[in-house]
Amino acid sequence: MIFANIMQDKEGGEKYWSKLLHKYRFVIMTDSSFEEKLSVKLSRLNVLAFIGIFVFACFFSTLLLIAYTPLSEYVPGKSSIEVQKNLVELSLKSDSLENILHNRAIYLENINNIINGNELVTPIESNKVSEKNEDEIVFDKSKEDSLLRLSVEAEDKSSIYIKSASENNYLMFFTPLTGIISDRYNSKTKHFGIDLVAKEKSRISSVLDGTVIVSHWTSETGYVIAIQHKNDYISLYKHNSLLLKEVGDFVNAGDHIAIIGNSGELSSGPHLHFELWHKGTPVNPENYISF
Repeated sequence: MIFANIMQDKEGGEKYWSKLLHKYRFVIMTDSSFEEKLSVKLSRLNVLAFIGIFVFACFFSTLLLIAYTPLSEYVPGKSSIEVQKNLVELSLKSDSLENILHNRAIYLENINNIINGNELVTPIESNKVSEKNEDEIVFDKSKEDSLLRLSVEAEDKSSIYIKSASENNYLMFFTPLTGIISDRYNSKTKHFGIDLVAKEKSRISSVLDGTVIVSHWTSETGYVIAIQHKNDYISLYKHNSLLLKEVGDFVNAGDHIAIIGNSGELSSGPHLHFELWHKGTPVNPENYISF
């Protein structure tokens, strides 16, 4: 019985393969004369193989069209190339703006620290890649940052408010230089300081403890140094021949900061032009210091 079933299955398999391999003749003839135009021998296996290859070729061609042609934009859920570029650009710009705003905030805080004589805040370096590095803000001690106070004071000298009362808040001011006063403080002529004449190469001292916020040269006032003191006092020393301190240096009262000179277009001889400012307004140094 088992042998008969095996033989029956074998005969059935042979019949199946014989059907697949059985040849058929596909003929194309003219309708009027029955002339044979095309004749092809086919089997079921050939037809199935041809259909499979055709389906695979269509599927592969469709993938290529979607991947390398603009047709990919019409695929649901897939954005266009322009939209993707715009998204990338917007993402980079937002990162750059975030970094700029953060640096600006630290920049303003450092300006306030310079004015108040506090320590500078060092920004934390970011690992994000920035598109533009030419506008990066440097928070090291620089002359440009320190010149901000002078530029604001010189912005509109005609509207400067002159303080007549002396408020030293119990501070002990040190004499910057031992010499003769050649020109006194006069708010009417806008001479917001006093001129002291002394020996050549005399050393100039700081009147109070503080931090150097300006140490540079200009064509009008020559070598200038300015110091930020506590209680919002600022002392300026102009027309020097040599500066002994740099921006950011802390000095004590009486420390030598410059050498008397005759630098600058507004100078007519070796002398020190000394100014004292309190809360952004000039005051008469003789009300605070005994020269």
